[in-house]
Amino acid sequence: WYQRRVRADFACEQNLLTLAQHKQWYQRRVRAKLKNSPYLYVFLFLLAGASIIFLAGSFSENRSVKNPMGSEDIVTRGTRHIDINGIKVAYFDYTQTTNLRNTVILLHGQKFNKDTWKDLGTLDKLTTAGYRTVAVDLPGYGESSKPDEAFSKSQFIVDLMEKLDAELPVLVSPSMSGGYAVDVALDTPHLLSGWVPVAPVSITSALLAQYQALSLPVLAVYGERDASFRKQVEEYLGAVPGVTMVMIPGASHPCYLENPDMWHHSLLTFLASLDEVNFS
Repeated sequence: WYQRRVRADFACEQNLLTLAQHKQWYQRRVRAKLKNSPYLYVFLFLLAGASIIFLAGSFSENRSVKNPMGSEDIVTRGTRHIDINGIKVAYFDYTQTTNLRNTVILLHGQKFNKDTWKDLGTLDKLTTAGYRTVAVDLPGYGESSKPDEAFSKSQFIVDLMEKLDAELPVLVSPSMSGGYAVDVALDTPHLLSGWVPVAPVSITSALLAQYQALSLPVLAVYGERDASFRKQVEEYLGAVPGVTMVMIPGASHPCYLENPDMWHHSLLTFLASLDEVNFS
């Protein structure tokens, strides 16, 4: 019995060794055939091309969404970056494929960034209406870099408009961004087609007479419960000839967040009035 068991074990081991040797030989044969076959390279090339196309479609910042107001598409250009005097500036640029109207540049308050206008729906609302709409991260906010040294905020806006190729845009400047926009509106109103200050800071840095002499369409927006800025808005911006004053009832300082419907209606009405002037 012992001898039979040893012979059986030896035969089994030989069979296993033979199978292992056959497996190795087969693998070498397959690799050799693939290496010598031109179809392998064609297959790998097509696979790589398909992968690149898939990734480009999945991660591209350029995307289109259907315009709910008509048959045209809204082209969403995602996050862009430009360099302004060494400052890396991030912004959204939304445009419609046809019937493009004016450019609207949206700045932001101290606690916010360009995403605020996306989340609020302002970007889509304005783009649907036919406006090129740009929402900017100001220096040191959002995805924009922080400047290494002091810079002119008003000149930053002028350079921004030039870089964006935005001719006679409408500038929307809530709260903190008033520090960027007030001097642009008062000193170089010929560069704008309209100004929408929303309870902005820095309005008292200029003389009341400068507002009284301002020849620029202005939509001044503020909240009824904005104790810090309501009086300033009414006194200084209210002195602009032909100004449109909009007080949002029950709203505090970031009034556009508390009543988006009224905010969008007021803004679109103002922009439409500028279109009538431009085309008349």
